[in-house]
Amino acid sequence: MKLFENNNPDSNEKGIHPLHQVLEEFSLENSGRDVFHHIGTLLPGLRFGGQGKGNCSILLTGKKLIFRTKHSEMFLDCSTKKYMSIYFYYSDFFQVVKNNRAKVLDFKVMLRSLKINNRTISCRTDILTKSEMKSLIQEGPIALDLDYSKTDQFKLSEDKNKVFYLANGGKRILEDEMIRDSEKFEILLKKYNIDRHEILDLIKSKMKDSSK
Repeated sequence: MKLFENNNPDSNEKGIHPLHQVLEEFSLENSGRDVFHHIGTLLPGLRFGGQGKGNCSILLTGKKLIFRTKHSEMFLDCSTKKYMSIYFYYSDFFQVVKNNRAKVLDFKVMLRSLKINNRTISCRTDILTKSEMKSLIQEGPIALDLDYSKTDQFKLSEDKNKVFYLANGGKRILEDEMIRDSEKFEILLKKYNIDRHEILDLIKSKMKDSSK
């Protein structure tokens, strides 16, 4: 696929410089600064570097957005039309969302920039095939199966994945996500002899079980 052309058939951006052409658009719910709180979960695994492309990335998988650093990742539900990887610096993204109280964040992805509402940060965007995306996902700290013909970790059934809510905020969190987070923190806290079960118990102490 040629990068220097308008690849969006629904766009009217004729004659626009290739670097300013919008390659993809999507929106994320941000009530209560949800996006800021979500990306905060990446901090324990954040490492500077990233081969010159930035130390954070977003993978557009078609059905999910995967936010990734070197040693951590999380995902959000979001439909997109193209498979892409967007590399940027975590601190740039953090500064945009930390005080943004808009209820919805609208993203416009360009070749060298990512626009979030009225703010823009530098990035590098790569357009990928589905097979390239699946390979890239498998390289991450949480390998996820993107073959939608199989049982997908993105679609764990409610009976296998209990629903909890933050006791003081009402935010919905699945038990599977809590387990994965406890496993990540176990690695970071290993020298203190703190295991994942203790961490999971602490997390659950801050939650309300939806079945009760």
